[in-house]
Amino acid sequence: MKTQTKKSGKYFYVYIGLPLEKYTNMEQEYKKSTCRSLSEYFRNLLTNKPVTIRHRNQSLEDLIEEIASLNDHMNQMRTNAYHILEKLKDQQQINEFTSLLTGFETSIGHLSERINQIKIQIEKIVEKWSQS
Repeated sequence: MKTQTKKSGKYFYVYIGLPLEKYTNMEQEYKKSTCRSLSEYFRNLLTNKPVTIRHRNQSLEDLIEEIASLNDHMNQMRTNAYHILEKLKDQQQINEFTSLLTGFETSIGHLSERINQIKIQIEKIVEKWSQS
């Protein structure tokens, strides 16, 4: 580690020996912190400066992953429904299907609106989560 004196501009190197277990524990704690380097983390500890630790809620992370997966599936469903609707419109020859297609098209429109509302809520949740 390097420390610098303000007056002379010289660096002083401090070497410390740690048992592997203690070093591993400290390295894991460093990875949870906001420090950019292990040296910075050790300097903060040695000079009694505060070290900010990031805390993540594992169940919330799992929830976010599940929501992202559901979001992908909903988008696939919407895309598939639009493709089916387009194929049916292209093959529209009998007037019986006209009312069914109109109802199906309306349902897809409602589905699309719901998916967009869900996406907005997901974005809000993810933004709150990433700030914690």
